Amino acid sequence: MKKLSIVLGILLLVAGCGYHFPGQATALPGGGSKLRIGRFENRSREPGLENEVARAMEDEVARRGIFQIVKENNDADLVLEGTINSLDTIPVAFSTSDSALQYQTVMTISASLRDPRSGRVVWQVAGLHEDDSYGAVSNTVVTESSAFAQNTLNPNDLNRLAEIQLSESQRRDAIERVLSNTSRDIYNSMVEDF
Repeated sequence: MKKLSIVLGILLLVAGCGYHFPGQATALPGGGSKLRIGRFENRSREPGLENEVARAMEDEVARRGIFQIVKENNDADLVLEGTINSLDTIPVAFSTSDSALQYQTVMTISASLRDPRSGRVVWQVAGLHEDDSYGAVSNTVVTESSAFAQNTLNPNDLNRLAEIQLSESQRRDAIERVLSNTSRDIYNSMVEDF
């Protein structure tokens, strides 16, 4: 009984201090709850990435269920917009014959929340960096990893695909994971106003 009282006391103390899990705020910086996902300028060489970033952000906001996504500036309290500074694929591991065995996908993005009526920026993050690695040949793909479990391939596919097909499939899956992590980190940063 004494231990239960101590645990309850600690929980009340933590709750009283305003502690909460990241991304659980109920108001956006500057106030409001209606969010429009605006334009993300794509400075990368990846065509259509701006649409994928916008979709990932809409999915993240909808998944959290706290804020309402609106389609028009007139209906929005704030507009989320930004710039995709880069998306690079870099070889990071090589065979003895200098063939790339593993790559790292790296995206750098900046985002801001703007009041659509005044044009004032109420929150921004610059140079957010996300990355993910993937195997480019079948014997470097770790099929037991959590990343592979979310993959579009199954272990039987690995030996059936040409290396270029496998590498491209792995690259697309790495980009999806980078987009998911980016949207999560932007959301958390935005609602925590840091």
